[in-house]
Amino acid sequence: MDRYNSSEGGAIAFGRHTFDIDRYELRTAGGPPVPLGQRAGRLLQALVEAGGRVLSRDDLVRRAWPGREIDDGNLRVQIAALRRALADDDRTLIGTVAGRGYLFAGRAVRRPIRASLPGLPAAFVGRDALVDKVVARCAATRFVTLAGPAGIGKTALALAAAHRHGGVAWAGLDAAGSEEGMLAAVAEALGLAPRQYWRSPATLAAQLTRDGPPPSSPPVALLVLDNCEHLADACSRLAEALLVRCPWLGVLATSRQPLLASGETVLRVPALALPAPDDTDAASLAANSAVALFAARATAAGAAFAPGAGGLALAAAICRRLDGLPLAIELAAAQVPRLGLHRVVDGLDDMLGLLRQDASASASATGTPRHRTLRAALDWSYVLLPAAAQGALRRLAALPSWFTLDDAGALLQPEQSPYDTIDSLAVLAAHSLIVVAHGRETRFRLLATTRAYALSLSNT
Repeated sequence: MDRYNSSEGGAIAFGRHTFDIDRYELRTAGGPPVPLGQRAGRLLQALVEAGGRVLSRDDLVRRAWPGREIDDGNLRVQIAALRRALADDDRTLIGTVAGRGYLFAGRAVRRPIRASLPGLPAAFVGRDALVDKVVARCAATRFVTLAGPAGIGKTALALAAAHRHGGVAWAGLDAAGSEEGMLAAVAEALGLAPRQYWRSPATLAAQLTRDGPPPSSPPVALLVLDNCEHLADACSRLAEALLVRCPWLGVLATSRQPLLASGETVLRVPALALPAPDDTDAASLAANSAVALFAARATAAGAAFAPGAGGLALAAAICRRLDGLPLAIELAAAQVPRLGLHRVVDGLDDMLGLLRQDASASASATGTPRHRTLRAALDWSYVLLPAAAQGALRRLAALPSWFTLDDAGALLQPEQSPYDTIDSLAVLAAHSLIVVAHGRETRFRLLATTRAYALSLSNT
């Protein structure tokens, strides 16, 4: 019998039950919380803490009615209420020892109230409407994947939506190199003991079904799987298992590619809105989301950034050159205190220099090595591609800004057949490495940062 100490608050789990010590609430296998009341709650806490030791009538009265004298009938009423709440008709959890008192015969495990949700990035600008859309999509469907290229702001968007949602368990998968590592991260986020649930997504989901939602305030109703692209198949299987077995839980994933799971709704994360090329109005430029992010990041980096129309026009030009990619804009803006606006504009001709800039001081940096530079993030996207798509990306960088399927086919032949070319373009689009514009004729484009990266690979 385990000795359990709940003096730090939180929750205790035993069998199919979870008891919130601070609220005196009992939850059974995913059902709604049932308030026990202070007396019964204190009795249950005392019995569990005793770890199988018999507690006398006087021991229990001191815990539930401190400083008061009560008759035995009051104690029996509260014990009977506890047994009803626990469906313990056969007294396998709360036993009676004739002439001595009561004991708790279950095995209790501490499950602290979790606060796993990271804080919001400081420079989160121009995404309010998109956050509203994500929150609404999560309310309408149980499984949403935010997909988009490196640096587009998927994690920041998921964080903002999660903070509005409430009741969220956050599992960052950057350091998970295998399905086992992914399951361990998810188990930790949900307050489960990870060693018991590494076998498969199905076993983790089955255990969570038995245990019910992890104790938290508000109750966990959304699991965020952040950075899924390198474990797409495993994350897909986990999401499908959770959707089937845990009706109280929704899933929000971030990935550079859709997970292709049953029930998945994919929301492509767009770049920040850009001002029109002929827009020179200072008020209009200052209100633009991409320019506002640039100004906020430049100011945070130490620049006295209060430009007039000319400076705002330069900032807008920088944002357009960077395709509205939030991380690239932040990296460029961080150079303003050292170089000034004009030199930052001139420096964009050396896009590789921007790719190498360290983002560890960025207001939205994740702090993980594969996100500290744009090059590291693009390296990660590149290694996840099949060889044919890698070769296509390197060669497509030589094409002009927008190109057609025929343009790509002419460039990639004879190494790739027309069908191979279509497949490579589909893979690159799925991995968010090319932009697709549908119209009378479908057109494709590499973002400026992706083009610079692909050209650097071609020159090595």
